[in-house]
Amino acid sequence: MLPQLLIKMLQIIKIQYQIIIYLLGVLFGKSLTDWDDEEPVNQSYQKLQVDELPVIETLPRLDYRQLLVE
Repeated sequence: MLPQLLIKMLQIIKIQYQIIIYLLGVLFGKSLTDWDDEEPVNQSYQKLQVDELPVIETLPRLDYRQLLVE
Protein backbone atom coordinates (compact mmCIF):
# COMPACT_ATOMS: atom_id res chain seq x y z
CA MET A 1 0.00 0.00 0.00
CA LEU A 2 2.80 2.45 0.87
CA PRO A 3 4.70 2.11 -2.47
CA GLN A 4 1.46 2.66 -4.39
CA LEU A 5 0.76 5.80 -2.38
CA LEU A 6 4.28 7.12 -3.06
CA ILE A 7 3.91 6.46 -6.79
CA LYS A 8 0.56 8.27 -6.86
CA MET A 9 2.01 11.24 -4.93
CA LEU A 10 4.96 11.47 -7.34
CA GLN A 11 2.56 11.51 -10.30
CA ILE A 12 0.60 14.34 -8.70
CA ILE A 13 3.83 16.29 -8.10
CA LYS A 14 4.85 15.85 -11.76
CA ILE A 15 1.45 17.09 -12.94
CA GLN A 16 1.69 20.11 -10.62
CA TYR A 17 5.19 20.84 -11.95
CA GLN A 18 3.90 20.79 -15.54
CA ILE A 19 1.02 23.11 -14.60
CA ILE A 20 3.43 25.55 -12.92
CA ILE A 21 5.73 25.59 -15.97
CA TYR A 22 2.75 26.23 -18.27
CA LEU A 23 1.46 29.07 -16.09
CA LEU A 24 4.91 30.69 -15.95
CA GLY A 25 5.03 30.54 -19.75
CA VAL A 26 1.64 32.22 -19.97
CA LEU A 27 2.61 34.82 -17.37
CA PHE A 28 5.85 35.92 -19.02
CA GLY A 29 4.53 35.55 -22.57
CA LYS A 30 7.78 34.85 -24.32
CA SER A 31 11.21 33.58 -23.49
CA LEU A 32 13.22 35.76 -21.12
CA THR A 33 16.36 35.23 -23.19
CA ASP A 34 14.84 36.76 -26.36
CA TRP A 35 16.34 40.27 -26.07
CA ASP A 36 18.03 40.45 -29.49
CA ASP A 37 14.88 41.46 -31.40
CA GLU A 38 14.43 44.74 -29.55
CA GLU A 39 16.26 47.78 -30.89
CA PRO A 40 16.68 51.01 -28.92
CA VAL A 41 14.51 53.95 -29.91
CA ASN A 42 16.50 56.94 -31.13
CA GLN A 43 14.24 59.92 -30.43
CA SER A 44 15.23 63.55 -30.54
CA TYR A 45 15.17 65.42 -27.25
CA GLN A 46 15.29 69.00 -26.06
CA LYS A 47 18.69 70.34 -25.18
CA LEU A 48 19.20 71.36 -21.58
CA GLN A 49 19.25 75.14 -21.14
CA VAL A 50 21.35 76.51 -18.29
CA ASP A 51 21.26 80.06 -16.93
CA GLU A 52 24.42 82.10 -16.64
CA LEU A 53 26.29 81.92 -13.35
CA PRO A 54 25.48 84.72 -10.90
CA VAL A 55 28.06 87.40 -10.17
CA ILE A 56 29.34 87.07 -6.62
CA GLU A 57 30.85 90.19 -5.11
CA THR A 58 33.18 90.05 -2.15
CA LEU A 59 32.16 92.52 0.53
CA PRO A 60 34.71 94.35 2.64
CA ARG A 61 35.26 93.06 6.15
CA LEU A 62 33.85 95.37 8.77
CA ASP A 63 34.80 95.67 12.40
CA TYR A 64 31.78 95.37 14.68
CA ARG A 65 33.29 97.66 17.33
CA GLN A 66 33.73 100.47 14.87
CA LEU A 67 30.18 99.99 13.62
CA LEU A 68 28.83 100.17 17.17
CA VAL A 69 30.68 103.43 17.80
CA GLU A 70 29.14 105.01 14.72
